[in-house]
Amino acid sequence: MNYIREIIGKKNPSLEELIGCFEQVKKNGDTAVIKFDGERLENGYTIFITFPTIKRKEMIRADENDLVVGLTKVLTRYLEGNY
Repeated sequence: MNYIREIIGKKNPSLEELIGCFEQVKKNGDTAVIKFDGERLENGYTIFITFPTIKRKEMIRADENDLVVGLTKVLTRYLEGNY
């Protein structure tokens, strides 16, 4: 979680750094999905994190026009929930 906190705390994290954060989500046993939706005119990126049923936590989701913004929003909520 420290790695995610460090990257999210940066003024302009790179896409590569944000993807590295999703690797940490995976290591935590959670599932992350980044969807590129060509049919949508707005909010063409959907990012979400789901959890094993044993954790009993709600999915975290963002639909955005900007991929970096969406990744950052989802990761910020992930940290706030202490997942």
